[in-house]
Amino acid sequence: MVVVKLSLETYRDKVYGCWIGKNAGGTLGGPLERIWGQDEMFDVWWYPELPEGGIPNDDLEIQLVWLQALKERGIHLTARDLAEYWLDCISYNPDEYGLHKTNLRKGLQPPISGWYNNWFKNCMGSPIRSEIWACIAPGQPHIAAKYAYQDAICDHAGGESVYGEIFNAVLESAAFLINDRMKLLEIGLSAIPEESLTSKAIRTAIQSYNTGRSWREARERVKEAVFSSVAQFSPINLGFQTIGLLYGENFGDAICKAVNCGWDTDCTGATVGAIWGIINGMSGLPDEWVKPLGDEVTVREGYIRNLRAPTNLDELTDDVCAIGKKVLAVYESPIEFSSTDDFSAAEEIITSSIGKIKKFWGLPPNRLDFELVSVKASITYVDGPAILPEVPNKFTVSVENIRPEILSGRVIVDPPHAWILKPQREYRFKLQAGESCEFTFSLTASIGDVKTSNRGTVRILLDQRPDVLRLPLNFVGGFRWLVSQVYREPVSLDASFPPEKDACSFSFDEGWKVASWPENALEIEPLFEGKPGVIYLRHFIYSPSERKAIIGVPNNNRMKLWLNGRMIHETERVVPLRPNYGGDGSNYVKDTLKEGWNHIMIKILREEKPIEAHFTIAHEKWHRGMTEIIQHKFPWE
Repeated sequence: MVVVKLSLETYRDKVYGCWIGKNAGGTLGGPLERIWGQDEMFDVWWYPELPEGGIPNDDLEIQLVWLQALKERGIHLTARDLAEYWLDCISYNPDEYGLHKTNLRKGLQPPISGWYNNWFKNCMGSPIRSEIWACIAPGQPHIAAKYAYQDAICDHAGGESVYGEIFNAVLESAAFLINDRMKLLEIGLSAIPEESLTSKAIRTAIQSYNTGRSWREARERVKEAVFSSVAQFSPINLGFQTIGLLYGENFGDAICKAVNCGWDTDCTGATVGAIWGIINGMSGLPDEWVKPLGDEVTVREGYIRNLRAPTNLDELTDDVCAIGKKVLAVYESPIEFSSTDDFSAAEEIITSSIGKIKKFWGLPPNRLDFELVSVKASITYVDGPAILPEVPNKFTVSVENIRPEILSGRVIVDPPHAWILKPQREYRFKLQAGESCEFTFSLTASIGDVKTSNRGTVRILLDQRPDVLRLPLNFVGGFRWLVSQVYREPVSLDASFPPEKDACSFSFDEGWKVASWPENALEIEPLFEGKPGVIYLRHFIYSPSERKAIIGVPNNNRMKLWLNGRMIHETERVVPLRPNYGGDGSNYVKDTLKEGWNHIMIKILREEKPIEAHFTIAHEKWHRGMTEIIQHKFPWE
């Protein structure tokens, strides 16, 4: 077998360089981070702020949690394992972090948790967490990609960000053996689909470099190719990261050029710093950039809790290297730890590794897969995990025989209480070795039988074999609204129309129609029939106690918002859509839900541009989603 020899000294030096480089780039870019991208470039060539230990950053903090997960759960950890650490250890809830944790608390598992009701699945939350996987799989990109995929689907399933994290993990894993930055970018690109926006952004930056354009011109071309006004949009940041890598003349120049491109500045700077640190090792990083940061990762108190992983870089590096040795041994890697380095077969080994990554391309984000010793099983949410009253919801169950003998048995579906299951509850199967079968079901529920979280199970009972685990078949309640007619004249948010008299009504008043939607998106654009107008929406929220909340109607035009008959907010200025829990600087307000039923009314203006709007509500303190409230039915239902 062809092998690569990696000395323990080199391995440790590169892992250490990764973390200190990550800290440096994040500290450089942190003070410049915004929620929106801006046309103007930054012009920083040194740390804008330099606190001892660097600036706290989720890019690093969450990876400490993942190290803890590896130590406690072992090297075969999955997305389901990581989901528990999201809930146990991570308090903050910006964008996809908060939305996917709400899904987890409602009983949805990865990848459903990262796919359902998550507008931010194309954002930077997961590409920034790639280094831990590369560091425990040096020179083995397919292993790093496996971990990266499991990580990314928790909060980004079905999004570009899955490819972003795989790209970074693959490039960084290869960087332990290869130091040619262009070659590393090509290796990373070979691990993701060419038609993805992530690939397009990176290739645009490379083409600009190869054709002699300046790094500032390259930045403009990346903007044109994959523009988004949201600063955390993953593809554009992967393009800017590539600019830093290619055009950087040294460590400081590279992280500064990435950061000066703008958008998610702490993330691009941190990733470029980490890659540069792996390539050159801690010993090859300039003292002026890394010594002022010290040897500790600064962790925000309260933001990360129940943390037992080390924050000291020396200890962190030792722990990561110890796990890396186990990973390479268990996966029978051709990377041998030695007293000397011999990378002569590096490209051959890495090239053979890349082909194993393509199996992650296009895996359905709406499918749960289970390894059950005797069989593999899957549940696919064909119509999604949200149940709407009296609307059939289709799902499939598949079973694959992974034993060498014939297997027979039964698939039995136990739906949530009082739900109607069709065509039947139980099917028998008989499968040769390697054969699979699939059964299609649909569920229907009346409004009285729907809850916020609805839990069922699928049982697979095998003949003459030990029982396997029951599979979770969980659904969430949708969102129930009353919608007015569209008012055409005058097209003004200030004009008062008849629905405003119902701003504090708790009854089904004349002139309103019922709408049930599966996600927090307000699906009102079809009602306007392509023409300007004004529309009202009413929504009812049951809160088991009085609580302070942050309430938002993020949209791409203007709105007014009432709570229990009081007008509490109006759009401050038109901003791009950003439907998170924490705010967009224009369409969110803090107020108090009373105990019991609360009445929400929204007035939305649609002008020439198609309207996009969402409704979000979260706890005021941590912007944590409220899974204990009722939003899926009306008070009289």
